Amino acid sequence: MEKKEFRERMDLEDKTLVNFNPELNQSLTYDNEGNKLAKEDMENFDYIPRGFVDSGLIFYLPGINDLKIYFYLSSKCSKWRNTQVKTETIIKDTGLSEVTIKRALKALEFYNFISRRRYYIRPNRKRRIITLLRWNTAYKKLIKEGKIKAISDKEIVFITPYKSRLPI
Repeated sequence: MEKKEFRERMDLEDKTLVNFNPELNQSLTYDNEGNKLAKEDMENFDYIPRGFVDSGLIFYLPGINDLKIYFYLSSKCSKWRNTQVKTETIIKDTGLSEVTIKRALKALEFYNFISRRRYYIRPNRKRRIITLLRWNTAYKKLIKEGKIKAISDKEIVFITPYKSRLPI
């Protein structure tokens, strides 16, 4: 990537607190607009937010490795619920293959357990940030994308199954 393209990409990004650092949106201390929450409104940290379990969405993950990867990522995340762990490190620590890890990350991203984004350090250097999403953020995205139909955030009527393979 040339310097001109890099500068254009940087200029296009919105520089607000939440848009520039989306992982702040998923922290325990800030709300969705980037305002600091009062102590009584702060969310308790849980490796799997209760909404994923209460709604039954966690049982729709296609394989046990998806859950293993999610627990691994949650053990490596910071207080902002994000991590920059590389695929090679996940392979070394979990013993899973690269293909399995990529499939698991796609499934977790499909159901909005995580979000992935790339950011640029220099014109030719980029990194990946994986953010563990809170239930309220994931719920809004799932409704908007039409992947679930729900009466309330605890009562989901329909969940679109994840298609890991294309039909022959």
